[in-house]
Amino acid sequence: MRKQSKNILLDRLHRGAVYTCMGVTLWASYVIGARLYHYFTVVKPARKAEELRMLEAGAGTGPALASTATGQLDTAPTLRS
Repeated sequence: MRKQSKNILLDRLHRGAVYTCMGVTLWASYVIGARLYHYFTVVKPARKAEELRMLEAGAGTGPALASTATGQLDTAPTLRS
């Protein structure tokens, strides 16, 4: 193999690898965007509606909801020495 033909082969292989990486990046961006769109338009509103339905039905607030409703993140008792 001559030196020039080896360089041409390596250039073509590199170009193919770069195009493959670009394609994978574009495809992954589309998939992630579609999932984010689905989450914010379908899943999140459904969760909020379910939470409101449960609160209206009289289900008591659990420990997680009670702690966030009062603004406290930690419900553990304070240790005193």
